Amino acid sequence: MKAARALLPALMLLALAACSDDEEPAEDPADTAANEATDAAEETGPVELDLADAEGACPFIDSALLNSTTGEDFRFASGGPGEDAGEDTPAQLTCAVQTGEAAYPDLTLFVIGTDASVEVYEEELSDDTESVDDLGEAAYWIVHTEDTGAGPALEMGWYDGGTIFELRYTTPEGTDPAAVEGLVAGFTDLSKGIATAHADAG
Repeated sequence: MKAARALLPALMLLALAACSDDEEPAEDPADTAANEATDAAEETGPVELDLADAEGACPFIDSALLNSTTGEDFRFASGGPGEDAGEDTPAQLTCAVQTGEAAYPDLTLFVIGTDASVEVYEEELSDDTESVDDLGEAAYWIVHTEDTGAGPALEMGWYDGGTIFELRYTTPEGTDPAAVEGLVAGFTDLSKGIATAHADAG
């Protein structure tokens, strides 16, 4: 399978789906996705972790499984756009989860609807990722060790029925990349739970 061009393919795919409108694709979808997740967290403010009480994509995340997988105690979550979003709001949901002890580790989840096909999704992936079985129609994972702003980051993304999911777990500086790779199985289970919860909510 191929892997994401920089970090995250979601917004690039959305732009490709809009090519019929002669719009140019975003130059840096990865940064945009991550920044939007962070902005959503700042706008709505943190809530004590019960993820089901947070907005956006947060209720799709199993907080107990997240903590047991990472060995961390995540206590704060914030998501958007929330129930007060207008009708013109794009079909996208975000969530950012933190421990409250430091900026990292953190988890971000980005969910966006797209008109792009699964074939387009796969074409936009490069050769650095590994495939994930039994997750959506196409799925991948990759560990980033450069330009994370912290330690290594595990990125897992998948496409399912016109929806793109992007999950990113960023570790503190100095974390061993091999230890992050060891989390792939746990995050695969977490992602499958997110996919099921999203489908049930739909």
